Amino acid sequence: MSPGRRARLRQYVTREAGVIAISLICFPYAGGSAQVYKRWTNQLHPDVRLVPAELAGRGSRMGEPFYADTAEAVQDLLPLVQKTALGSDSYALFGHSMGCLLGYELLHALREEGFPLPVAVFLSGRGAPHCEQVETRRIHMLPEEEFLDELKRLGGMPDELFRHRELLDLFMPILRADFRLVGEYEHRMRAQLPLRLTILSGKDDGCVKGPLGEWGRYATGGCELMLFEGGHFFLHEQEQDIVAVINKILTEALAPI
Repeated sequence: MSPGRRARLRQYVTREAGVIAISLICFPYAGGSAQVYKRWTNQLHPDVRLVPAELAGRGSRMGEPFYADTAEAVQDLLPLVQKTALGSDSYALFGHSMGCLLGYELLHALREEGFPLPVAVFLSGRGAPHCEQVETRRIHMLPEEEFLDELKRLGGMPDELFRHRELLDLFMPILRADFRLVGEYEHRMRAQLPLRLTILSGKDDGCVKGPLGEWGRYATGGCELMLFEGGHFFLHEQEQDIVAVINKILTEALAPI
């Protein structure tokens, strides 16, 4: 990153009292918002600040246009990551499912800009990029009833959503936009990332494609696999255990050598 760009970013940084030891920036799954991670706030280590990313078109950014593609999403989220990192001693990234994809692409964008990479990366609920199969690309194009059946199969959506038409009308455009973003994603191989990846998955997650160990091909430090009871949304089912893993890894990263 050029000194001028770094200086422009610094002018937006506002530090809280004292120095923030480490910021954990989290990216939601398809249809999710920043609220997905808010329950973690009181469970994280006191030195860890939760920074749940809000994507365009939902939550506090409702009304903004959806991303046209992954590249546009990355360019939108990149300043948030950089500003957060500059206001902390260290930072880490967490992403689940679609958020995993966004986190992975952001890592490459950060490296291309010469920005310091995070001290820890947690990629959850998605197979290695080259393992994802092409048949998932057409989900966003399904007729409404078939699309709803697919959502029910994946789980994670409250039953209330399917019972109330007004809620469904609100969330359907968000869900279709997110599934389109994932379905039209085109992966390209690049040099390995100079870090180690922590890969999280539910033991019964039928959505993950290919062996999880294939993620090791994408980082010079390889990857560490963490398996939890549950399916694709083990993220909620095993919340305490997941946060405990994050706390352990981040506090170890902060410990003096």
